[in-house]
Amino acid sequence: MTNKNENRGTAKSGPVEGVEDWAVDTPEEAPPFLLALLTLPHNFPDEALLLEELLEAGLPKLHIRKPDASEMQLTALLSLLCPRWSSRLVLHGSPQLAKRYHIPQLHGSVGYSNGQGRSGGGPFIEERSAFAVSTSVHSWTEFGLLPSGLSYAFISPLFDSISKPGYAAGTGLLQLPSGLLPCTPVGLGGIGADSLGEMIRMGWKGAAVLGYIWEEPKKALNRFLQLKKIIDAEGG
Repeated sequence: MTNKNENRGTAKSGPVEGVEDWAVDTPEEAPPFLLALLTLPHNFPDEALLLEELLEAGLPKLHIRKPDASEMQLTALLSLLCPRWSSRLVLHGSPQLAKRYHIPQLHGSVGYSNGQGRSGGGPFIEERSAFAVSTSVHSWTEFGLLPSGLSYAFISPLFDSISKPGYAAGTGLLQLPSGLLPCTPVGLGGIGADSLGEMIRMGWKGAAVLGYIWEEPKKALNRFLQLKKIIDAEGG
């Protein structure tokens, strides 16, 4: 779906989801709005069936993040999803598992471009990773320190969290900065049907959801389709 650009920072070159006019230093045409979904940290009954329904309905990116699951539980889930859906998965964790299940993208911590410190997002991803790479930050200052060549980076929390009561929106995060950014920002935190349209109108090119989809798993597919409808209506 995306092309790899030459890496100019500490993380391996990966697919860069460009934006149209303000943000990414890439000549490529901007792709459609990116909607990513994070799994719950633990496994639950019929989870693989629900995830397959979402992927069949057009979910572009599914982040497999399972800090509360055992390796056996994680591999059992991946065995049910792969290889059919491998190309749309992003694994938070083991490069060995990603390689085994042909998952092209890892999400984790990367070194800042100034050589001082690293981002969040999980285990550290070594320089020259063979995978596409994404990461997580919690401020625009951190975002500006990311290396170029990342697929994208989560920045959170944009809105008050749905999955973490009391985790309030970060001051100033919703407003996109002017000038060049090293990769596409993907907003995370409190995003649902009431906030997604506002993001798109403000110029965002990507959003990641968790609580809105999983607070009622039986409604997960309908809620995803509702978000997809908003993206289509807003021209995202």
